[in-house]
Amino acid sequence: MKIRAIRLKEVGRFREPVALEGLTGGLDVLAGPNELGKSTILKAVKLALFEQHKSKKTKTVEVLRPYSGGAPVVEVDFEIDGKLWRIRKQFLAHASAELKDLQSGDIWRGSDAESELLNLLSRSAGTERFALLWVDQGEPLKALDPTVTGHGALNAAIEAQVEAVADGGSARIVQAKVKEDLAAFVTSHSSPRPTGAYKAALDERENLERECQAARERLASAQARLDRLAVIRVRATQFSDPVETATQVAAAKAARVAFDEARTARDKCQHVEQARQVQDERLVALMAAHESLEGRITDLAKLEDAVRRDTPVMEEMTRRVVDLEAYAVKCRRRRDEIKSTLDAVERDRRALELAERAKRAAERLQAARVLADERKVLTDGIANNRAEEGLVAAARREAASLATIEARLSAASPQVSIAYAQGAKSKIRVDGRVLKDGETLNPRQPIALEIEGVGIVTVAPGQSDSLDADQADLVAHEKELRALLTRAGVVSVDEAEKRLGERRVLEGGLVEVSARLRTLAPDGLEYLERAHGEAAADAGRSECMSQVTQDDLKARGQALAHELAEAEGQLAEAVREHDQIDKEQARMSARAEERGERIASLSLSIGNEAARRLKMEKMTAAVAEAESGLYAAVRDLAAWREKAPEDARLGEMKLAADRAEGALADAERDLVEVRRTEAGIEGELKADRADDVAACLAELEDKLALAATRVQNFTDEICALQLLDRELSSAANEIRERFAKPVLDRLAPYISLVFPEAALNFGDGFAPKELRRGSDPEALASLSDGTREQLAVLVRLGFGRLLAETDSPAPLILDDALVYSDDQRIEHMFAALKRAAQSHQVLVLTCRERTFAGLGGHRIAISAWQTS
Repeated sequence: MKIRAIRLKEVGRFREPVALEGLTGGLDVLAGPNELGKSTILKAVKLALFEQHKSKKTKTVEVLRPYSGGAPVVEVDFEIDGKLWRIRKQFLAHASAELKDLQSGDIWRGSDAESELLNLLSRSAGTERFALLWVDQGEPLKALDPTVTGHGALNAAIEAQVEAVADGGSARIVQAKVKEDLAAFVTSHSSPRPTGAYKAALDERENLERECQAARERLASAQARLDRLAVIRVRATQFSDPVETATQVAAAKAARVAFDEARTARDKCQHVEQARQVQDERLVALMAAHESLEGRITDLAKLEDAVRRDTPVMEEMTRRVVDLEAYAVKCRRRRDEIKSTLDAVERDRRALELAERAKRAAERLQAARVLADERKVLTDGIANNRAEEGLVAAARREAASLATIEARLSAASPQVSIAYAQGAKSKIRVDGRVLKDGETLNPRQPIALEIEGVGIVTVAPGQSDSLDADQADLVAHEKELRALLTRAGVVSVDEAEKRLGERRVLEGGLVEVSARLRTLAPDGLEYLERAHGEAAADAGRSECMSQVTQDDLKARGQALAHELAEAEGQLAEAVREHDQIDKEQARMSARAEERGERIASLSLSIGNEAARRLKMEKMTAAVAEAESGLYAAVRDLAAWREKAPEDARLGEMKLAADRAEGALADAERDLVEVRRTEAGIEGELKADRADDVAACLAELEDKLALAATRVQNFTDEICALQLLDRELSSAANEIRERFAKPVLDRLAPYISLVFPEAALNFGDGFAPKELRRGSDPEALASLSDGTREQLAVLVRLGFGRLLAETDSPAPLILDDALVYSDDQRIEHMFAALKRAAQSHQVLVLTCRERTFAGLGGHRIAISAWQTS
């Protein structure tokens, strides 16, 4: 599938009609500033291809309605198997759908258009399609979800590359049984929680432990209860004072009476408000009914007038159809005669074409041989360059380590500064060398300062294990660096970096030459040589008249084609006009029938002219009565609002009443609680005897030992089941890696362009999981935003290449998907996009106009939609 044009009206920021015309089906680039509407274009394409025109989903349709209102219209021209189609959908108000075959002119509308579009996008020649790939702005790492376009197409493309996809079926059955057995004991959370019999055993053990602890505490608390009983009796005397109780009762009663009176006034006000609302709603309903009756009377008059106008038009259409049928028969006879003559000319042209094809095959074979020689030169150059990425990276690390150790040794060594007195210059020497005035020494080994006329001063750095270790590390790193440089065939790190750059250039050239050679000879040089031989043989066997040239046949064919086109044009025009009149007749008949039904319905509902006048008079009187009732309700409401307190005051009164009653209730509850506690302590003292509690504790400890044994048995069984589940999951992961191999094979050339010597691993749902550069894998979450967005785009390119190779190419649309990429990565990514565009369509929507200006691709722009 390829998208050829996109047109929008009343979609998002595009209030006026706009269009993207002239898409090549290869690499197309729309570059423009932020707020240009690029994301809106992608959303609109997905809406037209995958959303029903009658859909009212808030997140997919309503979000594209302009702020000023309107009904979104989206039109997309697309090509499938060399055939052009146009889908046009209008959403929300006056929702409609129209699918048109741009070659034959056939049109489907409404639900028929939706069904035919789904069939086009999802199936072709008995196989499933994958209609569209995209990367949304801000969501580059979202897992690929092809549910809206046919998940089976992607799986079918992968399964075609895998030798066996049914491995592990028995293991899955066993694992399902293991999970079922495990679910009887623990939940399936990331941190499993006990359930079933296992949870019951744990709960029993926990309950017994609590009961044992409680029994022990009861033995220790008997004496404490006696002390508490004395305190409780003192509090009971304080809470039972009759004077304090009478004061609290009077305050609570007065506060409650004041609140009830205020609330009665508020309730009456609310009742009158409800009555006003009822009168208001009744008036609105009567006015709507009055307006509806006027509208139906007007509609009836318009329909009767339209019926009178259409009758003579229908009669003229019937006469014209008869004339067109006779003319079409004559045109078909002339067209068939021209086709017969044109077939004979085509046979002669084919013979000459075979000879020309043999010549082109020879030229293509020669070009392929030249590229093969160039590829061998590049391969030899890479083999002779030993500055590999890993060696140079290791050399960098060793050089950095040497610099660190040198700095640490310098910091730990003593410093000796020389400052000569007047007339004493040149009198201090080290190993026979005269020291300069102001010179500073930083010795790591003992040195002797010879002072003329004074003596020798020995300066020795302090000895420590750390300094000795640093010296040893310095020697070891210098040795390792020399070994790495020798393996790379260089004498310095800078030279290694230069040689590595040269190697990368050679590798890039090799990739480019290999790609060009694959373009010329995708099946190999030997296959191209055989094809050349076969073309030469076919040219020898064909019968070609030597006296006739391709130009002669072309001129004759063009003349006949012109005559055929003229005849077919006349026939098509007659058929088109005939079909148009047929459709117009059907449309007018349907419209006439619909008008008749509408006229009958309106006449039945509103009656004759006298009945209509009577209904209008009654409706007008009812509206006047409702207006009078509304005015009376408004007056009553104003009167009660003056008596009712404000919300804040009513709340204060309720709070005061609640607080007074609460204080009284709290005092009563405290007294009851104190009495209850006193009786409880006395009962506990009578019930608890030390010997009874001790016997109960011994019995509980025996039960606890049995419960602990049951818990351990369950724990052992759960561990065994979890171990078996992990082993089965490991086997399932191996099968999933085999299933992902076809996609990874197509992804590898794109990865090598941007991340040399790197590989990408997938997780569940074909989502990128980790990037492997060297021996250590890097989780996606640890990578920079730029690297992650680049990987997301490359993954879509891999899927697109796989789909294209299975004859189901899908367009890829990128919505500002490279916003975090630097200039060098942008160039590498664009090279990958150019290569991908040779297999399937790539549409890039970006705000980075200056960066993309010199990278290539076909530039497109938003223009006005020239609607007819």
